[in-house]
Amino acid sequence: MTTPPSSPPDDVFVLGFDTAMDACQVAIVSRTGHIVAKAHEEMKRGHAEALIPMIGAVLEAAELGLEDLTRIGVTVGPGTFAGLRVGLSAARSFGLSHDIPIVGVSTLEAVAVTLPEPEADQPLRAGVIAFDARNDEVYLQIVDPLGTLVVAPSVIDLKTAAEAVPEGLVNLSGSGAPKLADALAALERSSDVAVVDESLWAPQAEWIARLALVAPDDRVGPPSPLYLRPPDAKEPENGGALPHA
Repeated sequence: MTTPPSSPPDDVFVLGFDTAMDACQVAIVSRTGHIVAKAHEEMKRGHAEALIPMIGAVLEAAELGLEDLTRIGVTVGPGTFAGLRVGLSAARSFGLSHDIPIVGVSTLEAVAVTLPEPEADQPLRAGVIAFDARNDEVYLQIVDPLGTLVVAPSVIDLKTAAEAVPEGLVNLSGSGAPKLADALAALERSSDVAVVDESLWAPQAEWIARLALVAPDDRVGPPSPLYLRPPDAKEPENGGALPHA
C-alpha cells in the first residue's frame, strides 16, 4: 500500500528502492530526510514485475515525476543475484534516461544505519550486521561504537564471524543474528550482545534514500553489484582472512 505525501514543498527529492532480498520496496524522501511517499511488499520472487509499477505509484502519490528527482539510491548487495539485477537495471535506466545521479548502497550499510542509539546515560555499543548466507555462513559487517568500519562486508563461516565480534557491548542485527548469537554463546560472549528487534533486520527503502541523500559526490556513479559470493564460489586467495577497512 502506498502512503500519500505529507511533507511541505521541497526542491530536493531522493528516490530509494530495494529488490535485493525478500521484498520490493520504494520510498521518496525530501531534503530533510522526511518520507514523502513509500510502498513495500514482501516477496521472494516477482521483483521484476513489481518494481516499475511500484515506483510509478510512489511517484504519483508524491505528485512527482522522474524529472523532479535529485538522486536515486539503490541497494547493490549482498542479496539475491536475480533481485540485485532488477534493482540495478532500473536505477541505471532511470539515471541514463533522465540524467539522475545514482548512489549504490550496500544492504549491510542500510541496516547498520538503523541500529538503535543508546540512551543518554548508556554506553555506546559496537554494531554487528549479519545476514544469513546459508551453509553456516553469514554476510558480515562490523562497526565500532563510533560507527567506524572495522570489518568490511564479507562472507564467512559462523565460527569465524563470532570470533570477529569485539568484546564488550554489541548490537547485533540482520537475518543471521539468531545463528550468530548462538555461535557467540558457544564462546561464552553472549551476555554483552543485544539482538536488535526483528523489524530492523532488513534494509528499509527510506534509509536507502536517506543514505543516498547525504552521500558525498565521490559515491555518485553507475552502481556495481556487491557480489560477496560468486555463482561458482572459489577458494579465497587470502585463505579466508577477514578484509579490514
